[in-house]
Amino acid sequence: MANRIAFKIVGAQGQGVNSVGEMVAKGLKRAGYCVFGNREYASLIKGGHSSYQLDVSDSLVRSSSALVDVVVSFNHHGILFNLHDLKPGGVLLHQTLQWTFERPEDQEYLRDREISVLYLPTEEILAKLHAKPILGNVLITAVVWAILGRAKEELFALVQERFGHKKDLLAQNLACIDAGWAFAQEQAEALRLSLPKPDDRWKNQLLLTGSQAMGLGMVHAGCRFFAGYPMTPASPLLSFLADIQKQSGMVIKQAEDEITAVQMTVGAMHAGTRAATATSGGGYDLMTETVSMCGISETPLVIVLAQRPGPGTGLPTWTAQGDLLLAVGSGHGEFPRVVLSVSDAVDAFSLMPEAFNLAEEWQLPVIVLTDKHTAEAISVVEHFPMDRTQLRRGALVTDARKLASLTSADRYATDEENGVSPRWLPGTKAATYCAQSYEHAPDGSFEESAQNAKAQMEKRMRKMKVLQQSLPGPELWVARDGEIGLEGAESAGSQIDLLVVGWGSTKGAALDALEELTATHVSSVIGYLHYTYLWPLKTERVRALAARAKRRVLVEGNQQGQLHMLLAMHGITTINDRILAYDGRAFSSTDLVVRLTSLLS
Repeated sequence: MANRIAFKIVGAQGQGVNSVGEMVAKGLKRAGYCVFGNREYASLIKGGHSSYQLDVSDSLVRSSSALVDVVVSFNHHGILFNLHDLKPGGVLLHQTLQWTFERPEDQEYLRDREISVLYLPTEEILAKLHAKPILGNVLITAVVWAILGRAKEELFALVQERFGHKKDLLAQNLACIDAGWAFAQEQAEALRLSLPKPDDRWKNQLLLTGSQAMGLGMVHAGCRFFAGYPMTPASPLLSFLADIQKQSGMVIKQAEDEITAVQMTVGAMHAGTRAATATSGGGYDLMTETVSMCGISETPLVIVLAQRPGPGTGLPTWTAQGDLLLAVGSGHGEFPRVVLSVSDAVDAFSLMPEAFNLAEEWQLPVIVLTDKHTAEAISVVEHFPMDRTQLRRGALVTDARKLASLTSADRYATDEENGVSPRWLPGTKAATYCAQSYEHAPDGSFEESAQNAKAQMEKRMRKMKVLQQSLPGPELWVARDGEIGLEGAESAGSQIDLLVVGWGSTKGAALDALEELTATHVSSVIGYLHYTYLWPLKTERVRALAARAKRRVLVEGNQQGQLHMLLAMHGITTINDRILAYDGRAFSSTDLVVRLTSLLS
C-alpha cells in the first residue's frame, strides 16, 4: 500500500502510551484518514513495556505493517526494543537524556538506513511551563501531530473537546501543544514525514475497537442481559457494556466467577431473555460443563470466547487463534453446536445478531471466537447496516392457542425431521416439562433406556446435518490484474496460482497482503478463502478451489494448524503449505507479503 505510513509509540505501562495513540487516531480519522491501531502490552499493571502502533492511509487499512516510519519512545527500553522497527529514512524521537548507542548492531542499523535520531527534552520544557509531568503526553502528541504535517488548530479542537469544562487544565494543555509544536518546527529538516492527501469519506465513519463493535452488535441483536467475570481479552467487552448499560437498558452483571456467569446466562436464556457471556481460555474451561448441559437440555446459549495464548496462564495479554479445537470439542459427550469467528469490527457487530438467531432457532450453544488482536485493535469502519438484521426465534411458541394445545411430550419429541422441537417459556399457560442435564424422555423426565437414549441422541444430532447444509460457506477474495474483489460462490473462475485459506483476524493482514501482491504480480491470480462459520464445517468450496489451485497455503495463529486439522478430518488433505504464528503476535501484512511471495516464485 504505497500511501500508507506508520508510527509506533512505545514506553512503560502507565506512562500514557495509549493516551497519545488514541488521541492521534481520533484526530487523524476526523481529518480524513483511515487508521488501524494495534496495542501490545505486557501482563503487568505498571512498568511492563507496551506499544501503540498506528497505520494511516487515504485508502482502506486492515492490519499493521511490520516496520514503521516513526518510533516515539517514552524511555530507554523503547530505544533498545524498538529501534529495529524503523524503516530506512525513519525517525526515532526519544526522551532519554544523554543517550548513546553502544551496541554495534544499533550503530550499523542507524547508519545503513539513514535514520534520524531526535531527543525531546520533555522534562525541561514542562519545567519552563510549570506543568505537571502528566502533561508530557500532550506535549508528545503535539510533536507527533507536527511530524505528520497536521494543523495545530486540529489538536486544539481535540483538547478543547476533552478539557473545555476545566479552564485551568485546558490552558496548560494548550500551552504544551504550543511548546511541542515549536520544538517540531525547529527540527523541521529532520522531521520529513508527510501524510498523503486526506479523503473526506473517512471523516464521518466510526472509530471503534472490536470489543466496542461487538457490544453494539449485542445491543442490536436484542440482548438484554450480560454476565461475565474479568479475563483478558474478554474484559473490554464487559467494561464497554457496563459503560453503556444506562443507554442500552441492559442488565450487566459481574459474577463472582465464570461458572456463575455462564449459569446466569443459561437461566436468562431459558426464561426467554436474550443473554450472553464472554471469557477467555481458562474461564471457558470452567464453563464447558454448562455448555454440555445446554447440549442435552437444548437450551440456547451464546458464549464469546476471546482467544489468547495458552496453555495455563500463557501470554495473557497477547493474541492467538489456538482455541478452535477447544470450541469445536469442548464439553463431554456428543451434542450439536455452532462455532463462528469474527475477523474485524464489522464482523464483531454483524455476526452477533446471527449468533443469537442460531442459538434460538436450533436450541444449542453458539461459541463466537474472537482474539486479543480483534478485541482491542482500533479501526475505522463504515456505519453498520442497521436494516439488515432479522430477529429469528425459531420454534419458540408464544401464541396462546398454540400454547394451550402443547403437551409435555412435545418439548423433546424425537420425530422432528430437523431435530428441533417446540420450545416454550416457563410461566406460560402451557403444559410443563423438565429441563435437566440427565438423558430424558420427550417430556424431559429421567429416562435411561437404550431405545430412548439412541432416539434422543439421533434427534439432537440431526440438527448438525441440516445446519451444515444451511450455514454460509467460506467467502473467496480474488486478486487479479491489479485488483482485488469478492467473488460469488457460483463463480468457477480461472486457475488460481496461489490459494490462501484462513479464518478470524488473519483476514485483515491477508487482504492487505493480496492487495500489495497483485500490484507486483499482475500476471498471477491469488485467492483468499476466508472461513467465518467454522463448525459444522463446510468443505465443498475449499475442495473445488484446491483442485484448481497450483499451490495452497493455510494461514493460522496457532502451532498445529487447527483449521488444517479440521479440514483433514473431512478429507481435505491437499493444502500442504502452512504459515503459522504462535508467538503471541498478530500477522502483519508485510510478513505475509514476503512469505506468500516465496510461494509464488
